[in-house]
This record gives sequence, structure tokens and C-alpha cells, in this order.
Amino acid sequence: MNLEIHKPELVQRMQAQIKTGHFHDTDELIEKALDALDEKAATPSVIPQGTLHEFFMNSPLRGANLDLERAGDYPRTFDLE
Repeated sequence: MNLEIHKPELVQRMQAQIKTGHFHDTDELIEKALDALDEKAATPSVIPQGTLHEFFMNSPLRGANLDLERAGDYPRTFDLE
């Protein structure tokens, strides 16, 4: 199989990676990139469980007496002259 790369900047990036010694050739570079995609696809997404209230109630910071009040927002005064 022959592959054509139409973006010169992509060719430069691939050549730079090979020059650094991270990869021996383009085959190895493409293989590692595809392996990374497969690994990412195989990693299950974390689906949140419960409500936001339950999350905060079960937080290890519960009872730490944190002050979560926002500072007041004071608008600037200006002259209309």
C-alpha cells in the first residue's frame, strides 16, 4: 500500500519525529499513532453517578468549614459628562 501525504507541514512533523530518534521510520510512527488511537477508544468513559448534591455530601472536604462565599461585585462609578 502506498500512502500520499498532501500537507507539507505534516511531512515536516513526521520527519522531525524520526530525526529526534523517537521513531526509526514512518511505519513505526504511524503504528504508534494508531495504537494510541486504539487505546484511547478502548478506555471507557467515566459516567457520573448520582446527583450533584450527593457528590458534595460525599466529598472528603465535607465538614472542613470552607468559606465558599463569593466576594461582592462592586461596579465602578463613572461620569457621563
